[in-house]
Amino acid sequence: MGHPSFRLAFEALVARGVDLCVLPVENSLGGIVQEVNDYLWEFAGLRVTREHVHPVIHCLVGRRDAPITRALSHPQALAQCRSWLHAHGIEEVTAQDTAGAARWLAENPTPGLAAIASAAAAGRYDLEVLAEGIQDDLSNRTRFLVVDRGRPARPAECAGGCRSSLAMVTAHKPGSLVQALQCFSQRGVNLSRLDSRPIAGRPFQYRFYVDFEVGDAGEAEAALAELESVAAEVRLFGTYPAALG
Repeated sequence: MGHPSFRLAFEALVARGVDLCVLPVENSLGGIVQEVNDYLWEFAGLRVTREHVHPVIHCLVGRRDAPITRALSHPQALAQCRSWLHAHGIEEVTAQDTAGAARWLAENPTPGLAAIASAAAAGRYDLEVLAEGIQDDLSNRTRFLVVDRGRPARPAECAGGCRSSLAMVTAHKPGSLVQALQCFSQRGVNLSRLDSRPIAGRPFQYRFYVDFEVGDAGEAEAALAELESVAAEVRLFGTYPAALG
C-alpha cells in the first residue's frame, strides 16, 4: 500500500492502519532522506527491524514527440542525475515521486517534458525509455529501513552481523560530541554513519544520527549504555541484521 507522503506513512503506522513501513533513509549519491530521519525521531513507539539496500537505475522516460527540455521527478532522483541533466541542457521539475511522475506524464502528455523513473514504471504507463542508466554514478544505491511498532532491540540482543541505529542530542558545550563519540571509539565499535539535523525551536543546534556495527555485542552494548549516561538525550531506533558489510 502506497502513501502520498512519508508523514502519512508514519501516521498510518502509528494509527495501526498498516503493520510496517519500508522507508528510504539514505542514498549513496543524494545523502540522507531528511524527512524520514526527522520522523523517526518525532514518532514514538516505533522501531527499526531490518534494512535493505537496493540498486537504483534511473531512466529518462517519455515520448519521442519533441526534443526533451525538462525532466519531472522526485528531488532525490533529480539530484542523482544532475550532471547528466546539465550536460544535456534539461531543466529539473520536481514531483512527488518517480513512478508518480511517469504516471502524470502518461496522463498529461506534454511535448518536451520527460520523467525520470524506472524502466518498470515506463512499461506500466506505456512510455518509452529514452535513456537508461542516467544516474551520475553507476554504484547508486538507496538504503531502506523496515519500521514497525514495538520496543527497539538493543545490541546485547544481537546474534551477530547486526547494525544499530540511534539519534542523540549532546550537551551544548565544548567537547560534548567528542565525548559521545569516544564511547564507541574506545571500545573499538565502528560507526557506519554520522549525520546531523537541525533541532526545531533551537536555532543552529543539532541532533546527530548514528549507525554503528555490532561486532562484539558486549562492547557495543557497553558503548550504548555509556552514551546514554553522557548525552543529553538518546533515542535508540533498533538493532537489526545488517545488509551492508
